[in-house]
Amino acid sequence: MGMLSKDGGEFSVWKHKVWNYQWSRTIAWLVGIGLFGAGAASTVEAQGLWVSAAGPINRGMGGAAVAAPIDSLGAIYWNPASISGLNSSEVAFGLDVLQSKQTVSTSLGPFSGDTDANNGPFPIPNVAWVYKSGIPNVTLGLGVNAVAGFKSNFPADPTNLALAPPPVGLGAVNAQAQFLQLAPVVSYAVTDRLSVAAGPTLVTGELVVDPFVLDSANSNGTYPSGRASEYEWGGGFQVGMFYIVNDAWRVGSSFKSKQWISTFHYDGQDENGLPRQMSADFDLPMIISVGTSYIPMENWLIALDIRYFDYGNTDGFGDAAVFQPDGRLGGLDWSSVVATALGVQRKIGDTFAVRGGYTYNQSPIKDSEAFYNIASSLFYEHMLSSGFSYTPNRSLSFNAAYSHMLENTLSGPLVSPVSGPVPGSNFTSSMSADFFSAGISVFY
Repeated sequence: MGMLSKDGGEFSVWKHKVWNYQWSRTIAWLVGIGLFGAGAASTVEAQGLWVSAAGPINRGMGGAAVAAPIDSLGAIYWNPASISGLNSSEVAFGLDVLQSKQTVSTSLGPFSGDTDANNGPFPIPNVAWVYKSGIPNVTLGLGVNAVAGFKSNFPADPTNLALAPPPVGLGAVNAQAQFLQLAPVVSYAVTDRLSVAAGPTLVTGELVVDPFVLDSANSNGTYPSGRASEYEWGGGFQVGMFYIVNDAWRVGSSFKSKQWISTFHYDGQDENGLPRQMSADFDLPMIISVGTSYIPMENWLIALDIRYFDYGNTDGFGDAAVFQPDGRLGGLDWSSVVATALGVQRKIGDTFAVRGGYTYNQSPIKDSEAFYNIASSLFYEHMLSSGFSYTPNRSLSFNAAYSHMLENTLSGPLVSPVSGPVPGSNFTSSMSADFFSAGISVFY
């Protein structure tokens, strides 16, 4: 392992009346779209869908980790090859708690209203294990990560055209999603400077969308609830490369395939209360990451990552937002995006390390699509992060971090699937959010 092990020590310690029946269905369609958008873009933080960091150390670095293996959680999550650069075997546990704030506003002529979501705190757990095996140059790893998840809860509001009681609006809306990924990896140090890695990924997830607009409407124009869902399974693979250029510079790259997930199935009921089956197809996007890190002087580390999220070619997300004759929505029509993460770490002796990070994300949601994403709570562009670690001895580290997503706004017209944008109408959604993260790392 030579230089990989030796230099790894530098990292180890980071819309009333005028609205007719058709408009009632329109509201139902579009609010429901947004509900799923929340499932896809809510905590799941933003890089459209994908959680931008794994654990408190990686969060403190703004999610930068492709070429900066300073902990097992961030390394396995963003570049499995970089686990060869860790200094020792390690088990790490982290818990993020997301608190988002979102307000939606609608206006059309004399009618207008604002409504706040009651989302509450949302937990995001992460676990990682890295083992320096007895096989020469081989490092094993396992990551268990909540890669996507959210909860969005809007109360009924008679002053808000989208949330007014039926038949004017939809009333209360609720959506929730959870995606968990299991990622075993093997990293091999080809030379003292180069390591490569690969491994399968296994994903399980649940989507709750109420009302469920991803399948056909009932005969009376209403939609069933999509709360009675099954967990579905799928998977893909990931590969990575990590290279030590010299004592100061490292570079890395990784590729996460699209995560192919089986069709989501739901038990619903029609307008007469009789059972009906619904379904929807959604996958998770391919992600390509490249990164570099730089040690300008002793105890300092700077890391930069650039990522590409391929939503535009992902089932469900990239499919055109077209309403079928039976009322179902064809897809969300998201765009593929690029995100960047910049992090800095400063070690203070052998006991403390402090970190700061900045994350920028292109939004996969255009302003013209704002109404479609009524419940998307994390369409942020800028996020600031900070964190620290306390390491009382060589076997244990206590880690914490905080991230703030600066307020961002989407604003566009109310849209009818029959006639298109409604003249003189406006829909605006604004959001901000905070992440609180804590965890421990055990070295052996």
